[in-house]
Amino acid sequence: MNPDQIAIEPEIPGAKPNTAGMTTKVVKGSLWMIAGQVVPLGVSLVATYFVIRMLGAEGYGVLVLIALIPNYFVFADLGMSMASTKFGSEAYAVRNDVKEGQIVRTAALIAMLTSLPVAAAIFFFSTFIVTQFKVPDHLQAEGSLALKIASITFLVNLLCSIVNTPQLSRLRMDLNAFINTAMRVAGLIATPIVIYLGFGIVGVVTALLISNLAGLAGHLLVSRHLLRGNLFLFSIDRSMMRPLFNYGGLFIAASIPGVILINAEKGILAGSTSTTTLAFYSVSFTLASMLTMFSGSIVQSLLPAFSQLQTTDTRDHLSSLYSTGVRLNLIWIVPAIVLLFIVAKPFFTVWAGEEFGRESTMPFYILLAGVAFNLVAYLPYSSIMASGRVDALAKLFWIEVVPYIVMTVLLTQSFGIIGAAAAWSIRAIVDSGFQFLLATRVANVRFDVGDFGIKALFSTLIFVPTIVLCILRPDFLIWLAVLFLASIAVYSIFCWKVLLSEPEREWLAVRVRTGFDLL
Repeated sequence: MNPDQIAIEPEIPGAKPNTAGMTTKVVKGSLWMIAGQVVPLGVSLVATYFVIRMLGAEGYGVLVLIALIPNYFVFADLGMSMASTKFGSEAYAVRNDVKEGQIVRTAALIAMLTSLPVAAAIFFFSTFIVTQFKVPDHLQAEGSLALKIASITFLVNLLCSIVNTPQLSRLRMDLNAFINTAMRVAGLIATPIVIYLGFGIVGVVTALLISNLAGLAGHLLVSRHLLRGNLFLFSIDRSMMRPLFNYGGLFIAASIPGVILINAEKGILAGSTSTTTLAFYSVSFTLASMLTMFSGSIVQSLLPAFSQLQTTDTRDHLSSLYSTGVRLNLIWIVPAIVLLFIVAKPFFTVWAGEEFGRESTMPFYILLAGVAFNLVAYLPYSSIMASGRVDALAKLFWIEVVPYIVMTVLLTQSFGIIGAAAAWSIRAIVDSGFQFLLATRVANVRFDVGDFGIKALFSTLIFVPTIVLCILRPDFLIWLAVLFLASIAVYSIFCWKVLLSEPEREWLAVRVRTGFDLL
């Protein structure tokens, strides 16, 4: 084999050559990325418990708003984080460290040139921005200053998402997860401390800025090592300017409506009700989107993997990896959704207080429906992105924007927080269906539901008694726990015997015994 070619060894009996090796890398990388989400999530749950009580629902709503506003401008980097990952992975596929380093530097330069004006606008117009979202008068000055600091953090985060490219292209998610986890945990631990010391919302965003700067330093050092000194050079790759701009421009064309589709209901809810209602909804959305965080982490493994399998010789391996990913996602989603359904109300009540337990539970149940479909859609999304057909996603998202906003405004005005949750879930369900159709047409990957779909649908019946008991007697926590664990045991046996194929069972057994080669 040519040393410049990708070396991927077959590991699943009966599978196509090369696919299993990449599958193992993706699974290992995904496990690291999921771990990198679980640890900060656990710390966040504890930290937020204190933050809500120290700031109150009103103050917490303002803090959520300050964190949310920069998210509306994640497209300001012109898509360079995704473009850098795609083209950097392709350079790594032929083991060209020099070109990969040039791609990272070129993408970082473009990102800074395009995002600085946006950050400057947020910085200088922060007072005007916070007044438009009904921030209480006594919190407007603090909110304005906090937003100025958040605009700087916004730039640091964009750079982090580009300079970590060498880690992603090598599927070294362990390194990427460690840096990100350390950064986030430090910021989360500092959050209640600075509030307790009297620094309020401004202290929180300052602590987050410092932790993100430390994360950027970590990514720079690790990526420099992986590129064997080819990161801190002064040259850029002018020949890559056009491909990066083209890909990034299409990504932005998809990101602008994408950001609206993901976050519009929060802004509409805050504008039509209050920051307190936004706080109730934010708690619901945080727990519901917890699963989305995990699938989003998997994308960071899938995009470089799919990008390295775009050649004609590896097309079959790409399709196999795609189908395997959809199947595995469908298997784990069912018990995860049921678990969240059971714990929602007692969790909200204990974690955030009785008011949140009363106001946040129902929108959470509604959001779960959309999240279930949204989770599976990460597979077609990644395949479309890796194929370079970002224009197809852009067209889809733009088509969805106007109907979604109209639906959200109408439902939110009529039903408040319940309407906002319903609008988000309806959009997520429709969007996931269209993404699967697009993946088939533009990325040449297909998931044939067939017998697997029927069997997977049948497997959900195992959890019906648990759900019924939860609805009728949510106070029977011990019996719910026992019934859920029994259902998990039956479901696991069913998945092993029925849903997984023989090659998949053999592969999984080997991986579990070896601990995925100790990750």
